[in-house]
Amino acid sequence: MNDPSKILKQINILVVDDMEPMLSLISACLRKLGVEKLTTANNGQNAWKILNKNRIDLIVCDWDMPKMTGLELLKLVRESDVHKHIPFLLLTATTEKKLVLEAVQAGVSDYLAKPFTPKELDFRIIKLLRKITLSR
Repeated sequence: MNDPSKILKQINILVVDDMEPMLSLISACLRKLGVEKLTTANNGQNAWKILNKNRIDLIVCDWDMPKMTGLELLKLVRESDVHKHIPFLLLTATTEKKLVLEAVQAGVSDYLAKPFTPKELDFRIIKLLRKITLSR
C-alpha cells in the first residue's frame, strides 16, 4: 500500500457498538487516522440493515451487544455471498481462548481486546486495509 491516507479517504467503515461512549471513541480514532466515510450502528441488527443498503469496506464491531452479538453478525457476513469478503475486526472484553477460537472459526479477520489504545486500533485498521488493497 503506497499511500494509506488515500485509501482511508475512500473506504467506508462500519463501526458497531451498543455503548455510545465506545462508539464515539472508535469513531474519533478512525477520523484522526484519516477515515472520512464512517457509518455507525448500535447493534448487530441495525448493522446488518446498513450492510444491505450501503457499500461497506471494513467492519469494526463489538462482540457483546443486545439483539444480535458481534459474533452473530460475523457469521451472517461470512455466510453472505455479497458481504463475505469484508474484513471484520471484532472488539471484545474477553480473551477467553474458547471464545477467541469460536470467532476465528467463524472467519474473523482480526480481534482486539478491550481496553485498547488508539495506537493499537490504528495498527489493526492499517493491517486490515492492506488486505483490502491487495484484494482490489
